[in-house]
Amino acid sequence: MNTKANSLTTRVFHALALPLLALTVSGVAAAAGDPAAQHWTLLNTYCEKCHNAVDWAGGVAFDTLQPGSIAKEAKTWEATVRKLRGQMMPPPGEERPDAAAVNDFVSWLESRLDEAGAASPQAGYVSLHRLNRAEYARSVKELLNVDVDPASLLPQDTLSDGFDNIANVLKVSPTFLDQYVSAARTVAALAVGNAQAPRAIATYRGGRHSQAMHIDGMPLGTRGGFSVTHNFPADGTYTFNLNVGGGGGYGGGGQEHRAIFLIDGKQVFERTFGGPEDLKKSDQLQQEATKEFQARFRGIELPVTAGPHQLTVTFQQRAMSESDDWLSSFNPAGGGASAPSAGGIEINGPVNVTGMADTPSRQRIFICRPTGPDDELPCAKKILTALTTAAYRRPVTDEDLEAPLRFFEVGRKGKDFDAGIQNSIVAILATPKFLYRAEQAAPQVADASQSWRIADLDLASRLSFFLWSQGPDQQLLDLAAANRLHEPEQIKAQVVRMLADPRANTLVTNFAFQWLQVGSMDKIIVDETIFPNFDEDLRSAFRKEMELWLGSVLLQDRPVTDLLTSDWSYLNERLALHYGIRDVRGPQFRRVALNDSHRFGLLGKGAMLLGTSYANRTAPVLRGAYVLEVISGTPPAAPPPAIPALKENVPGGKAETVRERMEAHRSVASCNACHGIMDPLGLALENFDALGAWQSKDADTGTPIDSDGSMVDGRPVRGPDGLRNILAGNANQFVQALTVNLMTYALGRSVEYFDMPQVRRIVREAEPHGNRFEDLVLGIVNSPEFQTQQLPSGEEKVQL
Repeated sequence: MNTKANSLTTRVFHALALPLLALTVSGVAAAAGDPAAQHWTLLNTYCEKCHNAVDWAGGVAFDTLQPGSIAKEAKTWEATVRKLRGQMMPPPGEERPDAAAVNDFVSWLESRLDEAGAASPQAGYVSLHRLNRAEYARSVKELLNVDVDPASLLPQDTLSDGFDNIANVLKVSPTFLDQYVSAARTVAALAVGNAQAPRAIATYRGGRHSQAMHIDGMPLGTRGGFSVTHNFPADGTYTFNLNVGGGGGYGGGGQEHRAIFLIDGKQVFERTFGGPEDLKKSDQLQQEATKEFQARFRGIELPVTAGPHQLTVTFQQRAMSESDDWLSSFNPAGGGASAPSAGGIEINGPVNVTGMADTPSRQRIFICRPTGPDDELPCAKKILTALTTAAYRRPVTDEDLEAPLRFFEVGRKGKDFDAGIQNSIVAILATPKFLYRAEQAAPQVADASQSWRIADLDLASRLSFFLWSQGPDQQLLDLAAANRLHEPEQIKAQVVRMLADPRANTLVTNFAFQWLQVGSMDKIIVDETIFPNFDEDLRSAFRKEMELWLGSVLLQDRPVTDLLTSDWSYLNERLALHYGIRDVRGPQFRRVALNDSHRFGLLGKGAMLLGTSYANRTAPVLRGAYVLEVISGTPPAAPPPAIPALKENVPGGKAETVRERMEAHRSVASCNACHGIMDPLGLALENFDALGAWQSKDADTGTPIDSDGSMVDGRPVRGPDGLRNILAGNANQFVQALTVNLMTYALGRSVEYFDMPQVRRIVREAEPHGNRFEDLVLGIVNSPEFQTQQLPSGEEKVQL
């Protein structure tokens, strides 16, 4: 009884006495001109109702915090800044302070946090860092000049903070270790080749492109088909079996088609199928005719040299007027199922091996050739010194060479020199010195809070994996070995050089694609009964558009705010028609000036719009959450468990628009706390359907779409243009969100609360120069987080 009474008394005291006391104290201080007290009044008035020592909402009690303790409670205050920046608090429906007052408070709070961060900087700690699949493949390419498919060799990488290069989740289990050893054997065999290669079968499946249209990169005058690169192990004769199918399950129907097989762009085989005679055979002989049609494209014996060769199967283009089919949906191959398809290719061989061509990978590996038995060991040492220097990303010692040389001797026994080198490459690729980015051991420090500047060789690796997703080139290694890379003028020159290099395109395909969640669209299995015009060519076009458009901003040193406002994109005919643009012809992508402002910037890109949709309809909640998380860097709270799905329309019942169904969903106060913020953002994009095409009417009700709404602070949002203008008007928030993600990717670790003062410094220093991407990169590279290291308590560095 007494306990309950005490609890009630405590609640009354906190509810009445403490706010009054705080307001009185702050009022006196405010009168004396104390800015801290002025800002603390905002907390007392609008926040402590829930965030107090009794209710402890969100695990925060502002009535226990004081202005003088901001530095000690930096983690809490950084979270507060993020919530206020995203207008997540106070929740919708609660009394809110004036926007100017909130901005002043946030600015004041950030200044105090930045002062505290400058007084006690923390470098953070990056743990032992395994190469992810993309880094492994690119490092193998640079080391051995051989292309590999890492997805077929290595286990899938774990994502953390939206990226697949975060060190503390890139672990290796015993099972994974077996896969890395197996991958090393496969890569070494591909790189060296084998003049005694046994006969083997390799199979490739056809692509998902439309078979009715010309595919960019294919020979002119062709349509459909697919192209693959195969690494042949030796010079010899290979047998090719082509899987070429005609419409209707037989030899191409009543129309004649011509299939063409090319190696490295040179035609080596062609054959026709279909037409009146084949149609007659199919009708009369049935299964026997099908076998005969298939046999036309099997047993193709051709001599091929060792190394990578491009294999292409395609069809001769036919005039659109040559179809005898009844008019149907637009299809240049004709109506119905008459379009032939290339389903795959089987390679069997080699036989009659004649030797080994000087392949690109062998040219990279064999920088010398022994003229006799006495020359083999010196030559092997020269080759392995070059390979291990590149693989280990530093100058190597005699101790580093001991294991590869032992593997050379084992592999050489009973075989030839090449076999010994191949066995050594297996050892190099399977060693932790290649698979892990291990930095030099920590110096003796007084305590774990002290930081130290990392060695220049480690800085070279950090820089190259950040900008190129692979190890450092010789220029970086030379500067690092001379202990000059850390010099400000040198590191700036290297960043400028590396961003201009084609290898920097990984900042688009690795960093930007993961930050902007471009891969989300691949998870959407589009309902083709609702969207019959969808095909995989459209999805591929979305991806290509994003790659070229992002590169035009990030790699051409433009203001990163162009990602929100750019009035250009990169389109081919297929994508242009989808966007309602009628004057683009052909499968080639080219830069196109956009006249429709709805398509400006990221909000008008099909990849983003498809990735934030469902298979059969738009998803304003997903789109709103995307704006908050990706563009503003203020992710909403995770939904509570057992939240019911949005009510779907039932056939035969009264149809409701997406907006109407969402309004019913957020009528519950607990749902409105998040949906009141997200939904207006997502509904502003409702004129884009699930595939990103423009729509004026709701698909279910046929009524005009209402994309207007209000931000939680009352500002009106009118369609995609209105949303874009609001986001662009708060450009600093977008630049900061990008910088946080870029720093996460660069460091390979989460950006923590103690990193935020550096993030804000980078953003402030980039603003006078137009928020250009190069300035953000330089800001990160020159930051203590990038150039120094710090040991957390209880952890030790690992030297490999």
